[in-house]
Amino acid sequence: MELIVQPVCFGGIDWQSREKLEMELRPTPLEVTHERLPDLQKTIEGAQWRDLLEINSPGEIQKLIHAARDCDAVVALATELLIVIETARALDAVGVPVIITGRENYPGAFWADVYGSMRADGCDVYFAINSADLQSQVKVLLAQKMLHSTRALVIGEAWPSFSQVGNPDSPRVVEDALGVEIVQRSIEDLRELWEGADASAAEEIAAQWLEKAAEVDESARRDIVECAKMYLAMDALLEETEANALTVNCRAWDLLSCEEFGAFYSPCMGLTHLRWRRIPAACEADICALMSMCVLNYVTGTPAFLGNIAQIFPERNSVRIGGHAACTVDMEGEGGPLEGYRLRDYGGRGGLASYLPIEAGQPVTIARFDKRFEELSLAAGKTNQTEQGFEVTLGDVSDFMHRCLTGDHYIVAYGDHVEPVSRLCGRLGVGPLIPATGTA
Repeated sequence: MELIVQPVCFGGIDWQSREKLEMELRPTPLEVTHERLPDLQKTIEGAQWRDLLEINSPGEIQKLIHAARDCDAVVALATELLIVIETARALDAVGVPVIITGRENYPGAFWADVYGSMRADGCDVYFAINSADLQSQVKVLLAQKMLHSTRALVIGEAWPSFSQVGNPDSPRVVEDALGVEIVQRSIEDLRELWEGADASAAEEIAAQWLEKAAEVDESARRDIVECAKMYLAMDALLEETEANALTVNCRAWDLLSCEEFGAFYSPCMGLTHLRWRRIPAACEADICALMSMCVLNYVTGTPAFLGNIAQIFPERNSVRIGGHAACTVDMEGEGGPLEGYRLRDYGGRGGLASYLPIEAGQPVTIARFDKRFEELSLAAGKTNQTEQGFEVTLGDVSDFMHRCLTGDHYIVAYGDHVEPVSRLCGRLGVGPLIPATGTA
């Protein structure tokens, strides 16, 4: 998916002064745009650029309005000083988000004037200071577009789930707040597909998982084919429902599986494999975790993973997020290797789970929505090395726990993405809960 962008510049001449002195305006707005636009088209990822429009008079504003109808954003690149009123009127009228950008790190007085006017009028406008800032805003708008195109599959009961009291009260809450469509299937639907999964395909996937593992406990070998069948069943339900995100009430499946088969044929490694393919996939029918995973996945372009809030270390302002199956496998995503993990069973109950030690000093972002999707707990920090999961230095950990905590499952992605995620929150009408700065 790409963001469809309409570039525009506003021509005309500085007629009140230069024309009287028979001076030509150089460079013209069109010349400024032709100099800057090719570099932006090459360097800004995730954007599909339409042909440049030049608006030279108030009578041509309708051309821009028409061109913007099937676009996601308008990027305004240059204007003439003494036509800023017409420029502001044109950009006020487009009906889609507007990004204003002058020369690199040089906004120009005319753009500052237009931007200030549009902000005061309540327009959907953003000022990109330079190409990196423009790229960041493209990511934010693209993430919102992807969110509105998300069809999330919930397998099993979720309102509430067996284990998530912090879930929203109904699918309507998610749909109204985030524009995400929810589809639902039962655990019995999943079981039917699991029982009918192709055994040879499951054996092939199981062999791949074993081959890429750095270490395999004997406990992981017993049920690995059955767990590979679970991955195939979840993938088949995604295809059947045309969904692009998934959460499963694995606790309900846990009870059924242990009672009928004497082992938990866990979906954990299957969820890991889906996330490696950049399909957001959460456990325990945790809708808040799944939506948080979508947000980090869409903003960063890399997989996001799930872990439990665990031990707190006040003396070094850190919190451990881990202790969960399939917390971390290949944080760089598909295209990188799915390898180097440890395979073992799930909590001594059979099944299959993967774990991977995390290097110290990795910048990460963690996030989780509250149950009403009115606030997003959001923090950036760096990892401390652990054998399993993450220990993350967050800043003021007391402020995080007392004011910003929104649930048990937190989503983790590499890199510091607090600023663009906060901007996405603003676009969604969600308040970011960011802990105060602290010293480790």
